[in-house]
Amino acid sequence: MKRFFGNKKFFFSNTVRPTALLQAPAQQRLGSLELLENRLALAADTGTVSRPPLEQTDSVYLNSLIGPAPIIMNKSEIIGDETNSFVITSVANGVVEKWLPATERWVNVSAVPTTSNPMELLKLLQLRLIQQGDRIQWTPSQSTSPLDFDKAFDVVGWDDGNPITPPSIEAPSEVQNLRFGQSEDANSLTVSWDPPASFVGSLNYTVTIDNGSTNTTFITTSTSKNVSDLETGVPYTFWVWATDTDAHVTGPTSSISAAPSKDQTPTFSQVTNWSGDYDLTFAEYDMGTVSVPTLQSFAGGIYNGQWVLIAGRTNGLHGFSDDGLANFPPRYQNTDVWVIDPVSKETWSRSLDDTSSGLTSSEIDSLSSTNTESYQDGNTLYVVGGYVYSRAINNFTTYNALSAIDLPTLVDWVKGTDETLHTNTIVQVAGEESPDGSYDGGFFQVTGGGLEKIGNRYQLVFGQKFEGPYAHGSTTFQVYTSQVRSFDIDYDFTNGTLSYSNVDIAPSGGDPSRFRRRDLNVFPILSPNDQGGTTKSTVALAGVFYNGVGVWTVPVEIGSDGIPTTENPTTEPDVFRQAMNQYESGKIGLYSQNSGEMTQVLLGGISANTFDSVTEQFTYDENNGFHRQITAALRDASGTYRQQYITDFPNVYDGNGKLLYFGANARFFPAHDAPVLTDGIIDLDSLTTETVLGYMFGGIAADQPNFGNTVASSIIFEVTYTPRNA
Repeated sequence: MKRFFGNKKFFFSNTVRPTALLQAPAQQRLGSLELLENRLALAADTGTVSRPPLEQTDSVYLNSLIGPAPIIMNKSEIIGDETNSFVITSVANGVVEKWLPATERWVNVSAVPTTSNPMELLKLLQLRLIQQGDRIQWTPSQSTSPLDFDKAFDVVGWDDGNPITPPSIEAPSEVQNLRFGQSEDANSLTVSWDPPASFVGSLNYTVTIDNGSTNTTFITTSTSKNVSDLETGVPYTFWVWATDTDAHVTGPTSSISAAPSKDQTPTFSQVTNWSGDYDLTFAEYDMGTVSVPTLQSFAGGIYNGQWVLIAGRTNGLHGFSDDGLANFPPRYQNTDVWVIDPVSKETWSRSLDDTSSGLTSSEIDSLSSTNTESYQDGNTLYVVGGYVYSRAINNFTTYNALSAIDLPTLVDWVKGTDETLHTNTIVQVAGEESPDGSYDGGFFQVTGGGLEKIGNRYQLVFGQKFEGPYAHGSTTFQVYTSQVRSFDIDYDFTNGTLSYSNVDIAPSGGDPSRFRRRDLNVFPILSPNDQGGTTKSTVALAGVFYNGVGVWTVPVEIGSDGIPTTENPTTEPDVFRQAMNQYESGKIGLYSQNSGEMTQVLLGGISANTFDSVTEQFTYDENNGFHRQITAALRDASGTYRQQYITDFPNVYDGNGKLLYFGANARFFPAHDAPVLTDGIIDLDSLTTETVLGYMFGGIAADQPNFGNTVASSIIFEVTYTPRNA
């Protein structure tokens, strides 16, 4: 590892230790370079070196691997003042190099001389003469640990002198909050820190990065450093220390290690075991002999305690071949509307292709899309966008439509109470294209995002527009929105009219550096306000794909103004970096007005990490596989997040005896009698006894985390709350 030596001192650093000085037994006065030249030039005339023998005047020893210690020579008879010049020789180990600004390269100044020519020796001494302002570095032997060294090199000179004591100068303390920030790409790491505490003056920072075989050192005045062209998966250690640029003294070293990652941050916030005062249990729910659909990535609402399911797909995860039709077979687009009563254990279904629906093929296709965005407002279910094979254009597209669905009349038609679908049951409006380029495509042409309502404003959160077949190497057209689109809805069921207005885009044009996200968990939260009540806002957790390959880890919050905000992990030392359940899954919202804490239970799905509840450590999955673990993302009254592991899904096996993984693209439906505050958020303070909170239905079921078989699930899990003091 290279150690830099600056100006009036040289120092060594490793991990954080108490500061110790280099020990100099005696300081000798040095002659000037002119004196060296005169003596050697005189010797050159005779072919002999006529001078006093070089006398070793000081050996510099290490009491610790931590500096600093100024090397200050006593008053020189030639120069007439103190000098910081000295000559390097007798290197104990490794190589000492000197930086030559004229040639912009490092030169070895500790090599053993191989010549007796006086002029060549003069050149060598000129190189070995180290003066104030020179930069030198010491590279230890690769075969020997720095901990084995007790002497770095010797200082030699011509003249006798008296020992002096270096001045007492207070060095900076160690840097604070050393951390990894947001990665620029999968082959880089950004390390950040805060300045030493209570230091007044000018600082620069030395950053050394080492992967165990090679190392590189940088000097910067910034409090962060990005290092690129690293090897993914290989751990790197960063050593960082501060230097007072005025007094030229250096503080102790701090270190941190990580491997470059494809994710937003190379490290994650710690997950702990569940510590709530209640337990949540999950059990497979038996619907008897009735028919239950296999569905994933669908839209859903609730009417009179019955679930209304529309759109989505009836097969498992899409394929990854070169054939878009094989990856998203149109025959698995869900054209049925399902009504499920979990209490009476009855189900009903009817196809939108039924002529009694009165719908056009374009309307049917739009309501057969996968990964739509939906929101229920009263008895109206609003559905936006989605990805589907359109018969009208004979190609795949993201639909540019807002649909208003009246649930009471839709349920009557599905159950057969009404022979034909009411004309105004499903009303659609297309989104306009942006007149100023603030967004791409049609306003509602979004799939894989979220739809929420704060006050009277609707928020279409993140997602993407995907045009053409989803196929490896195909000429598809994909644009992430990287923004929140806010708007008002004017809907009249009686008149069959639907429109939208008052559009706001934040940020205009999108911001991929923070918001290039899709297939994420978007949900409403409650938090205490200054008036003693609660405020509703929107949170978007994690999502994919960071830099096109990894997961996002830092949450996004969206207020009533529709402006998304997120903390910068490079500048914020305590930012929450979500470790698990980054993909869209079933989720349960619970809020306590007493504590002001919001709990969002994330039901399995897809995750970058798997948690060991015994050791409380992670196992990282670079493929972001399916998993069975249920966690809670908790946000306290101050807005601070943390994540806790609750439990695994119950063991459910397929016909081949393989354990199944659940939760991705599933939905949770609150029980009809569960105490709900708003938007399905359960009132935690109202729960005092064992209570069924609701049910998770559908989603993708996989038989292994990666590269296995998947299907759309028909399994229902019942979720029960049990207080621990009961």
